[in-house]
Amino acid sequence: MALANSFANIARNSFSRKWGGAQSSTADPYIKGYFHTAWAYLPPQLPAQIKVPGGPDGISSEENVKQILQSSCLAVTLPGGTVNKAEFTGLGGIKWAAPTNVEFDNTVTIKFMEFSALPIMSIVSGWVRLIRDYRAGVSPLTKNTYGKSQYAGTMYYWTTQPDGITVEYFACISGMFPMKDPMDQFGEDLSTYDKLEMDIDFNADYVWREKWVYDRCVNLSSSLAAQKDIVYTYGQATEPAGSI
Repeated sequence: MALANSFANIARNSFSRKWGGAQSSTADPYIKGYFHTAWAYLPPQLPAQIKVPGGPDGISSEENVKQILQSSCLAVTLPGGTVNKAEFTGLGGIKWAAPTNVEFDNTVTIKFMEFSALPIMSIVSGWVRLIRDYRAGVSPLTKNTYGKSQYAGTMYYWTTQPDGITVEYFACISGMFPMKDPMDQFGEDLSTYDKLEMDIDFNADYVWREKWVYDRCVNLSSSLAAQKDIVYTYGQATEPAGSI
């Protein structure tokens, strides 16, 4: 457990930059690579768009889609903000500035690992088709169903300490929808044999960082941690297997 006011003594290590104590922790470095995603909401009619000839079996509900997107996620790139400024010039060319506005990026990039039967391609391509059909050019959503809640999703993202449980960074990203159909990823070359990892750009309306997001991510992290020592057999959803 971190000490109370654990960052108070950091200044004493300004030469060595070694902050972790041998007997008690003062301030351990942040280690990257431990993260999770959880989709809180997906378009209700998305599963119906995934049923294509030769497509994957077992994607029949929103919960199935969430599980596939969460478990196959390899990397997340988040948007940042840029502070723009107006510059002023004084005598002799002396310059000074004042901030004008903050401009936030609105793209989240998620890397997925694709599997045989192409579930990721089927999900993302079906999502794009839900927004605009690639033949008719219009959305299959009707007047009574077309709207942001029917084609956009919401995702929680959080990083943890190396214990995989303790939440460090947290965010809730709303207004997400894919910005490209990944069908172009499936061209082949006889000289290339490798796995397929797809970078999918998603629109992001807003990145929430309020306390309710932290509380939700803590609950999600605890729920995932409760299952980390359970071994499941293939296709098993509820009962743990006795051994691998």
